[in-house]
Amino acid sequence: MANPAKVQAQVQTVENHGEGVYSVTFSLPNRYTRYLPGQFLHLTLDEFDPTTGFWPESRVFSIASAPRQDFVTIVYSVKGRYTRRMEQELMVGREVWLKLPYGDFIVEEGLLAEGSVVLIAGGTGVSPYLPFLLKQQETLGRVHLFYGLRKSNHLLFGKEFETLKDQPWFRLHLFLEEGRLKDWTSTPGRLSISATLEVMGKEFSSGHYFLSGPPGMIRTFQADLLGRGIPNNQIHIDEWE
Repeated sequence: MANPAKVQAQVQTVENHGEGVYSVTFSLPNRYTRYLPGQFLHLTLDEFDPTTGFWPESRVFSIASAPRQDFVTIVYSVKGRYTRRMEQELMVGREVWLKLPYGDFIVEEGLLAEGSVVLIAGGTGVSPYLPFLLKQQETLGRVHLFYGLRKSNHLLFGKEFETLKDQPWFRLHLFLEEGRLKDWTSTPGRLSISATLEVMGKEFSSGHYFLSGPPGMIRTFQADLLGRGIPNNQIHIDEWE
C-alpha cells in the first residue's frame, strides 16, 4: 500500500449534479495515483507550505476514480461551512493541495470466494465503490450494489453503471424515494436491510456487506445486519479515522 503523500493538484472538471451535489476531478502526477479502491484523500482549500510541514484545515473525501490514472475524482454534498467554500472556490484551473491515500475500506477480491460482495450506498456514499467496480474484468463471484437515492437527479455515475450493467458478475439495485428514474429500473421507497434480504434470498447469510453513506444510515444498517445474524467480520464500514 502506498504511503500517504502531500501533492499539489489542479481542478480539471467540475460537474454540478443539482441540489448541492458536485463531482470534481483533479489532475495528478502519475506517481501519486497508486491508491487502492475504497481509500480516501484529504483536501485543503488553504495555502500549504511544504517547508513547514504544517497542514491546514481540510476535509476527507472518498476517491471515486480508478487507480493509476493521471487524475483523481471526488464527490461532495454542500452541507456546512467548508463544503460551501468548496462550492464557491473549486473552479477549473484552481490549484489545491491533497494528501493521499488513506483508509482500509477496501474490497478484497478474495472475499468473492466466500460468497457475494454486497455494496450498500446511500447518496454520495456510492463514491468509494466506483474504483473497485471499474477495475473488475471478470470474477467468479457476484457483486451486488444496493444504491439508495432520494430523488432521480441524485443518480451519480450513470455512464459508468451503463457500462457495467451487462457484466454477468454485477447486479445493480436502485431504490428511489421520490419520483422515477428514466431508463433505469428502480424500486420505490427507501433502501433497507429488509429490502436487501428480499433481493438476496439464500445469498444473504454468506455475503460480505460494505456500508457507505450518512453516519445514521450506517449505524442503522449495521445494527440490522447484526440482528439478522450476520457476524461482525462480514460487515465492513466506511470510517474516515
